[in-house]
Amino acid sequence: MKPLKDIWSELSQPLPAGLLGAEHNRPSTIVSKKEVYELSYILQMSEFTHLAEGRANAVFRIREPKDPSVPAGFFRGTLLRVPKDTPDVVPCDYESLRDFREDFVDVHVGRQHVVPQILVRITQVVATALNARRDYALRAKGVKGDTSIILPGYAMLVEDMGPTPDCKALEFKPKWLAQSPMAPSDATRCRTCAREALRVGKLRKKGFRAIPTPVCPLGLLHADHAVVMSTIERLTPSPTWTDQDRKRLAKAFRDSGVLERLRDLQEEGDSGDALFTRPFDARFGLSMTLRDCSCFVRVPIDPDAPVTIKLADVDKKNWRQKQSYWQRRHNDLVDDGWYHGTEKPPVETACVLRLDYCLERGLEVPSVFRERLER
Repeated sequence: MKPLKDIWSELSQPLPAGLLGAEHNRPSTIVSKKEVYELSYILQMSEFTHLAEGRANAVFRIREPKDPSVPAGFFRGTLLRVPKDTPDVVPCDYESLRDFREDFVDVHVGRQHVVPQILVRITQVVATALNARRDYALRAKGVKGDTSIILPGYAMLVEDMGPTPDCKALEFKPKWLAQSPMAPSDATRCRTCAREALRVGKLRKKGFRAIPTPVCPLGLLHADHAVVMSTIERLTPSPTWTDQDRKRLAKAFRDSGVLERLRDLQEEGDSGDALFTRPFDARFGLSMTLRDCSCFVRVPIDPDAPVTIKLADVDKKNWRQKQSYWQRRHNDLVDDGWYHGTEKPPVETACVLRLDYCLERGLEVPSVFRERLER
């Protein structure tokens, strides 16, 4: 079969103009059933390393078998994402996730902006191997009491967007790139910063002290370029990131338009009180998916090579399970003053809404913005 790197390249091309819904150029037309079967078979002979996981999924690196029939480096640049069977978590099945991704996310966001994936099947042999590697990794981290397991069935091969010797990498969550339509009109925090302030407040009550101030996503799309650069600087604090790297990243965000597209889709699907009146609406579901996705960036060491920006974790939300949680969280943020920063004791955030409020009234701006704005 064709090398996976070639498949990832094909699946990263924009969709042909005018093709929408189930009729567009789906991965199944690029990766045949025979090739999917072959991939599943090679996985059964492979070994794995646990990389990361959330409540519903786990991700593994793949070490292909030492078999002369499998080309060396066959799975290089590829990860395996699998669902976990977790108590009290009812995620969508992977077939539904594939259909949602191909029929909604690819079409509305643009397939070139989404990390490509292939639906495969794993056997009991593979599931057993994954559980063993996962148990070993969790024990090494001191995690106890986890009762979730990986079962045979559908899984996803996904392109690895992590760092390489030739590329620096960044992963972050864009979250809410526009204010919630149900936020108070005089709010001085955006929805993301209000939620983060609530989280920090809870951690402090538990005794945690050294909690970093969260990055405000509104800064990525601010009209003032200095605010944009200040936000990017906070996203890339490592000394390995230079000012030139950050300028390249800012230009890539601007040229790709992916963040503007995310913001527009978040707003289009969530007008008014959809959270309470239309949580089942497909466009509202897309909005919530795009508020919880991850953004992966690769900046090549070669200054002339293009920067790559792609979105992952674009899973369909189980609104029946999430609806009550979303509504309670909204009420908590409004009723307890988190949108206005009136909580006691106060929690410092670096919200761009607060920055704009201070600039409009000639007040002292938050310290996290001061140095960049004074340059």
